[in-house]
Amino acid sequence: MPNSTKNVSSMDLNAVLVFTYVIEYESFTQAANALDMTKSTVSRKIDELETYLGVRLITRSTRSLIMTPEGERFYQSAMQMLEVIEEAELEVSASQDLIRGKLNVVMPVEIGHLFACPFINNFLKLHPDVSINLEMTNREVDIIGEGIDLYIQVGELADSNLISRPITGSKRALVASPEYLEKYGDIHSLEDIKPPHQKIKIVSKAVKPMPWEFISNDGVGKIVDLPHQLQVNTITSSLQASLDGLGISLIPEFICQEHLSSGRLVRLLPEYKMPTLPVSLVYANRKLVPKRLKALVNYFLDCLKDAEAKGIKEPFIYNSPPGI
Repeated sequence: MPNSTKNVSSMDLNAVLVFTYVIEYESFTQAANALDMTKSTVSRKIDELETYLGVRLITRSTRSLIMTPEGERFYQSAMQMLEVIEEAELEVSASQDLIRGKLNVVMPVEIGHLFACPFINNFLKLHPDVSINLEMTNREVDIIGEGIDLYIQVGELADSNLISRPITGSKRALVASPEYLEKYGDIHSLEDIKPPHQKIKIVSKAVKPMPWEFISNDGVGKIVDLPHQLQVNTITSSLQASLDGLGISLIPEFICQEHLSSGRLVRLLPEYKMPTLPVSLVYANRKLVPKRLKALVNYFLDCLKDAEAKGIKEPFIYNSPPGI
């Protein structure tokens, strides 16, 4: 145990920071990536901190990290200590631009290409000391385990340990090509959605699969399903398959609107409403949120408020954020 002559001035605060990252990411490797350190450096810092304190903070195995009772107590104190230091830094450096560092951002492919990338690019112009590792993928992600700072999620949030900031909703439309309808027959009612009609099935781990639920004007919903010949994992692939006459697709309006306007696709049963999928900014629930992450989240929210103020009802078409 540390003796009474020791004080915080002789403690390696960098090692304390490393310790909190290891606990938050539950991984030496992920903490090293987030801190831009080598794994061996992270391990050495933890060893030095434990030696200084005279107690074991973490019990390590090949698959997991578990805090000891002493580690849990020290973690809570360390978080408070770092928050005080950050507040002090902001107070004395209020006139300086402290928005800097790295961010790991992940989002579904179509959200990135058709909506979010211009916002990310303009944010980097506004904050040249920030660097972003942007991954666009439709795979299932582990926000905590992979050290993801910000994830744009489509669908409901299942993990209560995460913070979710809703930004909009994704309206969907049931569509098919004129050629397909000419071959298999027009659809004028729910009863017409049956074989030989078939759907393009989308199975994406980035978005939880939802049934085709049609909601009438009186609020009554009915679920309809169809067999499929083609299964895809991206909305873009589903769109192209429908354009090529392979079946009926349920696609976000912002993705298919161009083809509905040109007549290459026909919207089916527009008198019914389809459930809207929420779109949210999701990040880890932690006391010490980096200022660069707060700035990016607020930038998205401010841009979408700007779109609302301009009367733009569909944020997904608002992909030209304010200039710098």
